[in-house]
Amino acid sequence: MKTKVDIFSGFLGAGKTMLIKKLIREKLKEEQIFIIENEFGQISIDSKILKECDVLIKEINAGCICCTVSGDFKKAIKEIIKEYHPERIIIEPSGVAKLSEILDLFNDESFKEHIELNMLITVVDALKFNLYIKNFSEFYKNQIIKGKTIILSRTQLLSKEDVDRIVEEIEKLNPKAKIISDNWDNLDGDFIVNLGEEKELEENKEKYLKNNNILKTFKVKGVLRKKKLHNANESFETLCKRFNKEFSEDKLIKILESLDDENLFGRILRAKGIVKLNNKRWVQFDYVPKEIKFRETKNDSINSICIIGSNINKEALKNLFDF
Repeated sequence: MKTKVDIFSGFLGAGKTMLIKKLIREKLKEEQIFIIENEFGQISIDSKILKECDVLIKEINAGCICCTVSGDFKKAIKEIIKEYHPERIIIEPSGVAKLSEILDLFNDESFKEHIELNMLITVVDALKFNLYIKNFSEFYKNQIIKGKTIILSRTQLLSKEDVDRIVEEIEKLNPKAKIISDNWDNLDGDFIVNLGEEKELEENKEKYLKNNNILKTFKVKGVLRKKKLHNANESFETLCKRFNKEFSEDKLIKILESLDDENLFGRILRAKGIVKLNNKRWVQFDYVPKEIKFRETKNDSINSICIIGSNINKEALKNLFDF
């Protein structure tokens, strides 16, 4: 029996990790799952979050699996199948990976006997759609064009008119894609997985069309083409650090808010981390431009922070966080 391989693509901070976590808890928890977590920086933050789901995780850091570490990626897939025989492998690539190049890796003849490419999901942050498609078109459009299912995140923060406009833009790029535009809280993991796997579509479609959740459904016939590989290191930089320090919550918020200052720190696209507050709580933070989120998390042994952007001022950032 072949191992299913699901790929969750999406630009920096789109919500890939949280979607994977939702699907495992609501639908896939009884399956034997192995996750390959690819962080662009040297430190993996998302793998710590996913470990709360009690699944096996392989971390591949310091580059995109579709370019600088593609050999490590292929080796990891083969070793996982040989040693663990999972029912499903979930791959979360770096946010700056091209989905087309990840798919090309699966043209390897040695894979075809053992794996079945299954769900190809691209997560799109509706709030940042205009900003990212304008400034990072090469990566952003590629992830949308090659996805079989497009899931918009944070649509509850936009008007229906704005969401409809974004959906129209996505349909122009990928007219065959299945698109989910509803608030994730209104959708259960069972439905999302069935849609992603193209199962039970007919009996579910009418129910969800009434709620305007599913805007288009179809059967995909994908064509993979070899292309010159991109190198994300040419477009993006990272600053990642592990260090001992306690923050007050107010101070941490001020630090993260200041990352919007492009003149001082460069263009910061994503910052995430797990840090200790001075009241002994541990929090996970997520930053994208103009937005900050905090979540309580389990105790960790040391602070971990990773910052991703372009033309970033690393010395100014080190001084800001005091590490």
